[in-house]
Amino acid sequence: MKKNFVFLLLFWLFLGYSQERSIVSSWTAFTQALNIENKQNWNFRVTAKIRKDNKDNNSNCGLWCRIDNKDRSTGFFENQYYGIKVTNEWKTYEIKGIINTNAKTINIGAFAQDNGDFYFDDFKLEVNDGKSKKWLEIPLENSGFENDITASNAWFEGIHSQKITHVKHFTVGSSDYKPFSGHKSLLIKGQGIIGSMPDGKFMEVNGIKLYYEIYGEGEPLLMLHGNGQSISAFMNQKDTFAKKYKVIIVDCRERGKSTYDKTKELTFDIQTEDLKQFLEKLNIKKTKILGWSDGGILALSMAMKYPQLVDKIACSGANIFPEGVKDDEFKSMKEMLASLTKENKDHKNDVFIDLLNLDLKYPNWQYEDLKKIQCPSLIIAGDKDLIKTEHTVKIAESIPQGQLAIIPNTSHYVPEEKPELFNELVIDFFENK
Repeated sequence: MKKNFVFLLLFWLFLGYSQERSIVSSWTAFTQALNIENKQNWNFRVTAKIRKDNKDNNSNCGLWCRIDNKDRSTGFFENQYYGIKVTNEWKTYEIKGIINTNAKTINIGAFAQDNGDFYFDDFKLEVNDGKSKKWLEIPLENSGFENDITASNAWFEGIHSQKITHVKHFTVGSSDYKPFSGHKSLLIKGQGIIGSMPDGKFMEVNGIKLYYEIYGEGEPLLMLHGNGQSISAFMNQKDTFAKKYKVIIVDCRERGKSTYDKTKELTFDIQTEDLKQFLEKLNIKKTKILGWSDGGILALSMAMKYPQLVDKIACSGANIFPEGVKDDEFKSMKEMLASLTKENKDHKNDVFIDLLNLDLKYPNWQYEDLKKIQCPSLIIAGDKDLIKTEHTVKIAESIPQGQLAIIPNTSHYVPEEKPELFNELVIDFFENK
């Protein structure tokens, strides 16, 4: 099974909170689930024809597949987030794997992210018992989308396990425009998703180009995303905060549309310098900062190194040394790094290796260092965060004007899981309420 850091992030999201309602996300999936209890230890392969029509080469689409076990744990998981190049010409894409011994259901489907028109056709699921060379096809309902997709319960929209969830900014339907075969294909259309908007801009700083978007007017608020994320991480925050502030959202180097210098190590120090130069070129004298995960680390770094630029900071899921991450998560990151390094043919995994090394090696601060932060600071985490709760508490206690908020029944993805609560909490803090 392919593994990389972005796969891991999406894996957490696929297994994350479940809500039968409309949500805001930069990606969606259209899925069919089938029982495979009688095919345990068999080989399987999923294929489909895919193409996309859009001007943004950074948008993604592809196949995804997950096996759910009898005990509700997850077996196989793969999402073609990166590693494939979908064009405007129909091509066949494939996922292969082994059905594990505890398997109950296999979920297969289409994945689409960001703005664009994404087309899928002729899904096929085949299995092989491993003893013969013959592949047996397991019939999928409406595999070519010739019939009305709303008339069947076989396919469903949803980005979370076993829940039907409509994702705003996406429409899912059939299309008669240039299908691969027959008269129709599946069309997933993404519109109005931040991170790939027409009025986005680039700025040259510190030897690279940072991509950014600005919304609203008034006092500046800089939003900084996490390790495997980009601008779109704040889709649940942009509209709310833009009513009060001039919201500036930026892709950090090596993420989203921003570039990077391959000769320089990815560290929090170099990213902090990126942001300093970025704010100076925007002629911003002082700003509030909202940071999530690694973005929270950058907010802390900015407040320590360039206090004159920072008014207040709100950080969700941040740590100040690598061991602040829970032991099992830290172990998984090390294992993933080893796997990516071993499989790094033609440098295809270089970016993912850089991102993992960033969090495995940095930052290396002490709690005493946080006394340098003189601005009001709100330190947030979910009660089930991947950051150790005691670490989060100690960070808040170590900042002279630190405040703490542990959000119940949430994980590392508090801004997505409980956006209304999160947004209100941060705005109240920024507004001294």
